[in-house]
Amino acid sequence: MIFKTIKKYQSNLFHTYISRCLFILLIISCISVSAFAEFVLGIYNVTDEEDIPIIKQAGFNTIQTYKANPEFLSRLAKKAKEYDMKLLIYPNKIIDSEYENEARNYPIKAWYICDEPDIKHISREEMINRDNICKNTFPEHQTAFVISRGKTKIPYYDICDILMIDGYPVPSKPLESFGKKFAIAKQKLIEAGCPQKQLWAVVQIFDWKEIKLKKPRKHGRFPTKEEIRFMSYDALFNGATGLFYFTYTIKGVPLSSSKPKEWEYISEIIQELSFIGKIIDSGKEVKNIVDVKEPLKAKTYKYEGVKYIIVENPTNEIQKLPKKFFNKKFEVLFEKSSNLEDIISKNERTLQPYQVIVFKTK
Repeated sequence: MIFKTIKKYQSNLFHTYISRCLFILLIISCISVSAFAEFVLGIYNVTDEEDIPIIKQAGFNTIQTYKANPEFLSRLAKKAKEYDMKLLIYPNKIIDSEYENEARNYPIKAWYICDEPDIKHISREEMINRDNICKNTFPEHQTAFVISRGKTKIPYYDICDILMIDGYPVPSKPLESFGKKFAIAKQKLIEAGCPQKQLWAVVQIFDWKEIKLKKPRKHGRFPTKEEIRFMSYDALFNGATGLFYFTYTIKGVPLSSSKPKEWEYISEIIQELSFIGKIIDSGKEVKNIVDVKEPLKAKTYKYEGVKYIIVENPTNEIQKLPKKFFNKKFEVLFEKSSNLEDIISKNERTLQPYQVIVFKTK
């Protein structure tokens, strides 16, 4: 009887020990995933796997392609894995093909099930069907699609793991119209019961005149560095959790070779946002330490004992910057000069239209 009691005690003790170990391992696993989660910085329309090293060097970590040929995607996946890059690709021609099993090991960020269903008038039922087929085939991977506006007539919001929104305002629309799409979409996600869903922005890096359309646009230009930078930050201010850029290839020619000057400043923006993404993902958003009044916007993050304050002017008018920022304890990041007086209008201490400043302070 005593022996049985001891055995039972030992058994319970063993199971308790195992349970605690499993619990600790689970916590460590969650911490590891969180700690090594990489902020998404992707680029659209990669058509040659040999371009991946150039794209990687620019600071991107994810690539999208419209090419659905399984043989090409196989080569793309091998090169992407070699350079630690993730993929956003179509599953259409891979499912039920000889490449299906191989594709389970592709470095997939998400399967891209549709491009702008709101413009193509694709039904909700069809979108759900595409998502289900993809998830049944690749249950270990996420799914995503992009829409062209924050509010759509057909409610797609609870479909797929990731919602993407594109918006290309330059030069015909106000820059802030892009960020407003995310504020609208964020509210729609809340209403759909999925407030934590990933929301990725697709930022304009092209000239409308160079895009093939049924009705070609006569007016257009390539966005400036300041415009691309503002659109990126404004999307983040309004709820975006990842950033893509459209487009790398136009008329079959890579942006890195056709517009080297533009590619250089895009690379500078991506390098900056790679650091900002780390702060957002691994840091903690805290209360603003400086009172910033509308229409200016500000967010403060604490990361590794340091506070970072991002301030943006989301208007086409000059706005005053709070005097408290003119203190030696505030350091300006990502600018050619760290002297605040060199960055803003010296006399009035103002922010220019659509200007973004990042501060660092203890």
